[in-house]
Amino acid sequence: MASMSEIFCFSVLVTVVALGEHFVTSDDFTHHESLDEEGKFHLFWKFDDEKIEFEAQVQTTGWVGLGLSPNGGMPGSDIAIGWVKDGTAYLTDRYAEAKAQPPVDESQDWELVSGYENGTHTVLRFNRKLTTCDVRDRVINEDTLRVLWAWHDQDPKDESGASGPAYHGTNRGARATLLLSRKLTETPTTGTTYTLDLLNNNVPISAQQDTTYWCRVFEMPTLASKHHIIKAEPIITPGNEGVFHHAIIYTCKTNPNITIVLEEHPGHECHSPNMPSDWIGCYGGSIVFVWAIGGGDVVYPQHVGYPIGDVDDSSYVLMEVHYDNPQLLSGLYDSSGLRMTYTPELRDNDVGVLEVGMMASQYLVIPPHAVDFSSSGFCGTQCLNAFIEELGEPIKIIGVMLHSHLLGVRLNARLIHNGVETDIARDDNYDFNLQNTRMLKEEITVYSGDTLLTECIYDSAHKDSVVYGGVGATQEMCESFFLYYPRFNLKVCDSAPNIHNTLSYAGVEDFEIDFEKAIVHIKAPEHMVNMSFEEAMEAVPWTREKARDFNEYLMNSPFYSYCLTNREYSTSIDTDALRRYNYPFPRGTRLPAEDICSLIATPTPDPGDGPGPAGGSTALQANCAAGYVLLTYLVVLVLTVWTE
Repeated sequence: MASMSEIFCFSVLVTVVALGEHFVTSDDFTHHESLDEEGKFHLFWKFDDEKIEFEAQVQTTGWVGLGLSPNGGMPGSDIAIGWVKDGTAYLTDRYAEAKAQPPVDESQDWELVSGYENGTHTVLRFNRKLTTCDVRDRVINEDTLRVLWAWHDQDPKDESGASGPAYHGTNRGARATLLLSRKLTETPTTGTTYTLDLLNNNVPISAQQDTTYWCRVFEMPTLASKHHIIKAEPIITPGNEGVFHHAIIYTCKTNPNITIVLEEHPGHECHSPNMPSDWIGCYGGSIVFVWAIGGGDVVYPQHVGYPIGDVDDSSYVLMEVHYDNPQLLSGLYDSSGLRMTYTPELRDNDVGVLEVGMMASQYLVIPPHAVDFSSSGFCGTQCLNAFIEELGEPIKIIGVMLHSHLLGVRLNARLIHNGVETDIARDDNYDFNLQNTRMLKEEITVYSGDTLLTECIYDSAHKDSVVYGGVGATQEMCESFFLYYPRFNLKVCDSAPNIHNTLSYAGVEDFEIDFEKAIVHIKAPEHMVNMSFEEAMEAVPWTREKARDFNEYLMNSPFYSYCLTNREYSTSIDTDALRRYNYPFPRGTRLPAEDICSLIATPTPDPGDGPGPAGGSTALQANCAAGYVLLTYLVVLVLTVWTE
């Protein structure tokens, strides 16, 4: 006679299968993404300081594969392949050296937790240490990772070889994601919350240029008292996910007569003759929020919020949207934007956004044929000191968004405090199409006397001409947008290599600058007279070695440094007096990172212990373990239906 536990497990299996075929919820995971466009491969995960745990729910009854890739391809990838056969779940740790069946790793570091399947889906739960110290495994850190996914409709007969996992065909793909992103869940409020949608209206996206900046001014709601914005989320026109590249919200200066377009009006191209001149002043206001492609919702911690409706609020904001259309597609229209959630229940602190990095101008020069070309900007002590002292207390950084364009491969933001240089955020596998706001694990305090830096490492090895700085996607930028509190009057703090040094490397001996038109007039030597800045830089016979020498030359030359205030707030600080034209690039002492792998002694297996899991799969009897897992799904599904 079957035991009560066996009857219970069987009942759970029957009940769950009867309730539905698609599992799109999970009990205790903090992150979830659908890896494919059809929603057939759902990945859930959670992590702590040592380990990450996944659950793959895939619409197949064959094998399932998940990989971690450096660039989206198979070679160099760390891969787990698993399946459920005759009630038993299997998982194998593998590595890829080519576009072929990945061999089984001698060190089995992916650990199977549970697995089961019904008539349509296979569900596998497994985990792995973030750092395994296996040379064939990829370290899971805060870098952008390319997650590979694949499946097949049949289980393999063997782990490898001709009877191993069969070729996946078209059931495969790659997706960039931040596995270790620290998402904050929205905090329920006992009072009232409101939402405000700032949406464009049927904007015609140009097919004549790859980059379009579009502006529109919105009137904010009339509020009787100060409120706090506590959440921001993108609202994207379906199909335009790759076109709506980024959006920045600025507060406008107080102007009761500011030009407001009709609701059905789409707005204007930024900085064009058609844009109302009174909109230009909005760029001098505070940055309310920054969102970029690939980013999701941003929820502020419980102790901060962005203030609106206070005495300094002008009641108007400008939304600047960057549309990216590299294929010059015609017939594109967009009504995307941002949704703000705000509340009258004030948080303890006002949050602010501070931009730190390289001045985005044509004088940012990235030579062709360069590998690991470093472009760095900083917020000097003269600016931070003045505004922190005016505030009367240090600021605390809670998050940061790293930003560059197509050539960026590695980005980081750093702090120099008491001569020691430490990372605030780092991404050594940057993806232009995934630019999340990274919430920090621990707040970082910035004191008077400190320096903030942003570094971008570019790869232009495939380029045959110079790439210059600018706002277009084919130009380059290097910025960090810091989320911090309490808010002070500093908005932008940028720097750039002194143009005298840039031009002198190209052989220019004398020149003048028309600052109003931002044009360089070369006066000597004679053979370079009347050359433009760009022509002078293109005349350099660039090679990989020449690019490296130019990089070192600039980093050891003086920099131009400046800062800008939030113009809607009164301040006694004269930012013109804070400009520096020959500022040495700031450097601190970098403490060596702890190498945890050198601290781990690798035990030698005892031959008497048998082969164990090394070089083969780990298997798990589904039986009642699967029943308990499925029971969890049953409870969640019932509660979900009941609450709707």
